[in-house]
Amino acid sequence: MDAFETTIKGSKHQTILDSALENDVDAPYSCQGGACATCIGRLISGNTKMQQNHILTDEEIDDGLVLTCQALPLSNSIYIDYDDV
Repeated sequence: MDAFETTIKGSKHQTILDSALENDVDAPYSCQGGACATCIGRLISGNTKMQQNHILTDEEIDDGLVLTCQALPLSNSIYIDYDDV
């Protein structure tokens, strides 16, 4: 997203991608099913849990990659970097 940075409010019952789109953030996505990898971001801070994952390896997840279309926030504050993937 070319160094674009914003703060949004979301719900712990809504994916990071859905929260971003609801707040008019032009986040990358395609299938919204956890299979295409278009929505991958790097979790810089906070915790998430992915509902589904058909593409990321355990090592990639350990390195902080998340599918934002599947990631629910577990922390009050989440920082995702779409450029560092």
